[in-house]
Parts: sequence; C-alpha cells; structure tokens
Amino acid sequence: MKALKKTSIGEAIARVSDWQGKDIKQELVPCGITNPNYKVDVEGNCFFLKIPGAGTEAFIDRDNCHAANIIGMETTCGPKVNYYFEDTGVEIWEWLEGYRQVVFGDIYNEKIFTKIAESARDFHNCGKTLPIKQTLFEQAWQMIERSKGGGYLPPWYDKMVFLLKEIEEAIQKGGIEFKPSHNDYWTNNFLYNDETGDFKLIDFEYASMNDPYNDLGCFSTTNYLTEAMDVLLSNIYHRGWSEKGFAKLKLYKIVADIKWGFWALQQYLFSDVKFDFMNWYGMKTARLQHLWQDPRLDYWLNLVSGKPIFRQVKR
Repeated sequence: MKALKKTSIGEAIARVSDWQGKDIKQELVPCGITNPNYKVDVEGNCFFLKIPGAGTEAFIDRDNCHAANIIGMETTCGPKVNYYFEDTGVEIWEWLEGYRQVVFGDIYNEKIFTKIAESARDFHNCGKTLPIKQTLFEQAWQMIERSKGGGYLPPWYDKMVFLLKEIEEAIQKGGIEFKPSHNDYWTNNFLYNDETGDFKLIDFEYASMNDPYNDLGCFSTTNYLTEAMDVLLSNIYHRGWSEKGFAKLKLYKIVADIKWGFWALQQYLFSDVKFDFMNWYGMKTARLQHLWQDPRLDYWLNLVSGKPIFRQVKR
C-alpha cells in the first residue's frame, strides 16, 4: 500500500476548487469506526467527506476503494462520487438526504432483506473489474499476521487457523469465479430510504475481485441470520436453489468471523478511533464457536471441493 499524506478536515475542504470562496460548515458524523467522517454543507448543498484513519494505509488501498465506489455509483448500488484526492485518500460523495443506516431489526423486514440480497447480486455481476484481486482468505491471513505483534492471540488460535486452511483448500480446489466484492457486507454499510424504498451500499474500503459468496457469508453471520433466512438469501441471490452456493455461503460465515475477529484485535492494537474493538472481537469469536460445531461442515467442505461421495471403482 502506498503512503498517504496526512490531512485535516480544513485542509481537505480547501483542496476542493469548486468550494473556494463559499460559505462552508462542517460537522463530524458519528458513524464508522475506521475513519473520521464529516458532513460538509456548502451553501446548502451537502456532501459526505471521509478522511483515512491513522494506520489504515497498511491494509486499505484507497485507489482500489475509489474504483469500487465508482462501480457502486455506476450500478446505482452506491452513492454518487464527487471528488477523490489520491495523495491523501480523501473521498467526497453526495449527501444521501432522507436515508438512514440499516439496523439489525431491519433484516426482519422482507422488503429490505430482499433489497440487500439483490444489491449484492447486482454489484457482483456488473461486469467490471477492480485493481486488487484478493480473497477473503488473504485478508484473514493479513489480519492474523498484524495481530501477532500485539502480545495476545485467541485461545482458539490453533483451531481458527486449522479451519481457515481447510476451508481455503476446499474452495480453491472447487474454483473461484472472481467478481467485484464488497467484503464488508453488513448493516452499518447499508442505507435505506423509508419513503422511496431505495437502498444504498457504502464503504467499499475492503473491496476486491473475490469470491462473491464471502459477501453473503459476511452478511449472514454479522446479522445472526436463522437457517430459514440463509435459505431465503441463497434463493433470492441465485433466483432458485443452489446446493453448492448454499454450502459456500455457510463456509464463508466461518471465514468471515475468523477474519473480522482478528480485524477487531488488530484495530484494538493500532487504531486511533475510540471504539471498543475488543467487544467486537468477543462477539465474533463467540459466534464462531457456534458456527464451527455445525455437523454439516464436513459435507460442505467435500461438496465445494468436488470430493466424490462414493469410492472410485476401477473397471
């Protein structure tokens, strides 16, 4: 990742030539746990401005993030991008007036649930490419390595690493169809307009060309989806039933909690954002211990890797 020039909100605003000489107000937006975010009012026209958080250049490529934001804009999954500055990584979007952040309870609204699943499918199948090709497994190993220097590793570390290797091997053997993927597909990155019924996907910082099933797995596990909701999610996404697709969704739930558990741990060690990252770490590792006890785990591993059910008889 390239080094970014540090900047303040005042310096970021001063970089926008279209805003020079205008009456400007800004306020910190209490959302996001990785970067400082601001609402900027330029004589009645509002924008959302993001400044990269300290240390994020170690694991977030802002040029790649911008490319994903452009895809989001072009597919209408995401908001309009107005400005981007490569040297600081500052990006500015339209302000989505009338939209609210989706909360966990909204997932039990069938209309919103369907919009979320359809948005994932639209983004994945846009036909575009991103500069970075990176699997969720690579991201997970990256977070594990960053966490090692902090003097603490989970008591389940060996099992987490074992499962990560087993699932990665099975999915790689079965083959990955790389598509643009959000890689952080959960409620905090969803916005919904109750009046228009419009849905927007935001925060493409971890996006890459990846196995799109990691988005489905991440969405499912972070929102505590029931078995019936996992089935519905798979049906909406595939426009019908896919046994292999469902298995990949289930396996990626485990990988997602491993990756994000270590993400929370390394954020606790290195981030300057005031947030209880260890609480997140605890929730994700607790949920993970439930997921890896599913008796269908071996079946899913064998299914996605293409392992035959019966022994091969030589004739």
